[in-house]
Amino acid sequence: MASPHNSKSGWLSTVHVISLVLLLAVFGIYEMSFSGEFLIAVRSSIYIYVFILLLILATAASVFNSKHARYRNQVPIAWRMVWATISIIIACPILSVGRTLALGAMGSVPMFAVALLALPFLLYPTFFLASGVMSWVKFAQRKPVRLLRGSFLIGMPFVLVFTAVGVQAATWHPQWAKDVTHQEIFTSGDHGYRIPAMAVLPNDTVLAFSESRQEAMSDLLNIDIVLRRSTDGAKSWQPIQVVEDMGSRTVHNPTVLYDKKTKTVWLAFCADYTELFITSSKDQGVTWAKARNLTQELSLPVTQHCAMGPGSGLQLTSGRLIVPSNLDAPRSLYSDDDGATWKLGRGMDAGEEPQFVELSDGTVCANLRNALKKPRLVTCSSDGGITWPATKNDPNLMDAGIQAAITNYQDQLLFSNPAAGYRAEMTLRKSDDNGATWSYSKLLYQGAAGCSQIGVLSDNTILVLFETGRFDLRESISLARLTIGSST
Repeated sequence: MASPHNSKSGWLSTVHVISLVLLLAVFGIYEMSFSGEFLIAVRSSIYIYVFILLLILATAASVFNSKHARYRNQVPIAWRMVWATISIIIACPILSVGRTLALGAMGSVPMFAVALLALPFLLYPTFFLASGVMSWVKFAQRKPVRLLRGSFLIGMPFVLVFTAVGVQAATWHPQWAKDVTHQEIFTSGDHGYRIPAMAVLPNDTVLAFSESRQEAMSDLLNIDIVLRRSTDGAKSWQPIQVVEDMGSRTVHNPTVLYDKKTKTVWLAFCADYTELFITSSKDQGVTWAKARNLTQELSLPVTQHCAMGPGSGLQLTSGRLIVPSNLDAPRSLYSDDDGATWKLGRGMDAGEEPQFVELSDGTVCANLRNALKKPRLVTCSSDGGITWPATKNDPNLMDAGIQAAITNYQDQLLFSNPAAGYRAEMTLRKSDDNGATWSYSKLLYQGAAGCSQIGVLSDNTILVLFETGRFDLRESISLARLTIGSST
């Protein structure tokens, strides 16, 4: 018959096993769905794998020792109190990691799934906090001090991994390129900012758009579209103004283009991933018209998945307005009558988040997002973006599993994306042969990087607006300025 002590140790070991299984499930989901999302995890990946291995071994040892009562806690009282203090400290980073993951998942998956994923990040801290606090209480009461069985075994992997990652974080200081000036346009704080869009208008007025995420950094929940304007070539910026706020609805994926003929700025976006809207401004973004519901105008099915670009559209030399979209498939939203009516092009066969560019011969090419560490996808249309042949891989452009930007610059192509194969190292490339090769490549920033947009001022200064941060691309949206010259 098991002793009461062994019974208590048995249920604690059961908690260890349950926590481990749930944590391994979280780790598996992370690897499959979010690999490359956090730069700190990428740079510290070896430590994380070592941590998982150590935690498996520690849990197995804890179960074995509990069953056979091999672990006697025969250590000096001072050492036990030091470990009790460490146990309390361990709980803090575990809770912090759990909070970050839960906020990122909130709204994107059902709440029961969020709770399930968060559970191991609650069980482990509870165990360590209980162990540490109980030890100190008994010490204060002058009673015999005994750490909860397995506290040391389970705690050591956490101590090792957080120490290693902490050293990694303390010594990681990503740098901007020396000849690149930069400034933060949107800084996450009370609100989070993601998904930049940008338009450079006549007289070097620059419009920088972003999603303003009112709750978590999730792609869902309450999101508005906001704007900052610059009237001096992106040197100074006016305060943030809200362009679209639909209450608690998710207003997302801003995609902007400028009509040179009518001097109209068009902004397309979706709401709740089901409805397509477009609004416009006649005064360079100072005021905006009431948004038109294109889902109703185009009689789109209510089941159709809606996501624009995101980023920017363009006006072709023919005068056609063309906006990249993802309406069940990558396709164009276009207008041949200055935006009075809009039509949809045919869907492409693969990829997502297309960005359009017009070549010197009038061909319209789409550059599309692919899976992480896969080549970007490319397809070119000969009828102004209405129909598209099969997509092909561009082996010269590796994808980070995120949107990228492309534009025509003096009959050369400029392309920007995180070039590391994960979401870091924002790089600008240039092609002199319509994307067949990329003769110029410049690393703009070493740290975390995400979605981007490219614009060119009247003096040929290149602007790259992109998501960035030290370890997390959601820390801010920054603007880089540089000049590369037409013959570089």
